[in-house]
Amino acid sequence: MALSQTVFGPHQGAVATTLDTGNSVVLDAAANSGRLLVPGGDFVLNAYYDRLGPDLLLSGVGQSVFVKAYFSQGKVPDLFSANGEAVVRGSAVERLAGSMSPGQFAQAEGNSSTPVIGVIDTLEGDVFVFRSDGNSVQAAAGISIFLGDVVETATDSSVGITFIDQSTFALGEAGRMVIDELVYQPGEGVGRSAFSVLKGVFSFVSGKIADGGDDAMIVTTPVLSIGIRGTTVAGKAAAEGSENSVTLLPDAGGTVGIIAVSNEAGVQVMSQPFATTTVTSLFEAPPLPTTLAESEILNLYGDIAQTLPDLPSADNDGGEGRSDQVSEEGEEVLGEGLEGESYDETEASEEEALDGELSEEDELLEE
Repeated sequence: MALSQTVFGPHQGAVATTLDTGNSVVLDAAANSGRLLVPGGDFVLNAYYDRLGPDLLLSGVGQSVFVKAYFSQGKVPDLFSANGEAVVRGSAVERLAGSMSPGQFAQAEGNSSTPVIGVIDTLEGDVFVFRSDGNSVQAAAGISIFLGDVVETATDSSVGITFIDQSTFALGEAGRMVIDELVYQPGEGVGRSAFSVLKGVFSFVSGKIADGGDDAMIVTTPVLSIGIRGTTVAGKAAAEGSENSVTLLPDAGGTVGIIAVSNEAGVQVMSQPFATTTVTSLFEAPPLPTTLAESEILNLYGDIAQTLPDLPSADNDGGEGRSDQVSEEGEEVLGEGLEGESYDETEASEEEALDGELSEEDELLEE
């Protein structure tokens, strides 16, 4: 199938590229059983995603892949590289591709029908935010973050975000993350959050959502998922076949939480400071963690922890700074606009499975 020549490329920060899509690779989602193999190594992690009605177009420097009927499937399939070196979950693809009706839900600053769920607090270099309505902005300190946003950092760049449950998240250079889900009910102190980091070094300090349950906060990379119980974590996301590392760090007060690192093959529960596990495949169980020295952690993740915004004040009763502001204003808006929002059934069932795995591991640890 030949497509007309079209201009593709990033909306901000780079020169658009004209591709002759007559030579595009064409895949048929309906002819595959839930698993699509996309050529080009880790192309699926770096490509730009466009929703063309029921179809999906992936484009990048010198190549493009057209997936027929991708969004017509009951459950959109995951994307795998042809040689198994990368994987992007279907839920992340839907966010990367944007809204079914671009422009219908404007997300301009100060004029949005979607509640604010976070704010950019710290920033270095060039950072871009791609909205689910198809718009994009070059990030600056103080701009709002919405559900479904895709955050990307350029070389020698980083960004730190504070979310309405007082969690903070940092993404290092050449990184890409998707805000899949964030639902928080401040009156009850419960919610759910899910983030997909497709590539790059990252760090986070969990907030009030993670205090609500074992599966309340989930962070995924191409080869693993991290289930969090209130704690601080550093990690590195990369393609299948490359090292994806996760390290449990002490909180600012010296306490250490618990995380469960899992994938298709198994789960590893970590509760010791500086415990680190490195996973290279979605289909190989996370190995037993090793304890790294602080110098080794610095070599692995650089100074990503310095990008994390300062933690919001505990009482939230008049402290200064954007972190307190987003916590107060965002919680109020979220309570009005997202109380009924929830994960889809597939995500919920995956989390229930993780919860069961956590319980089994905890029983073994107690024995």
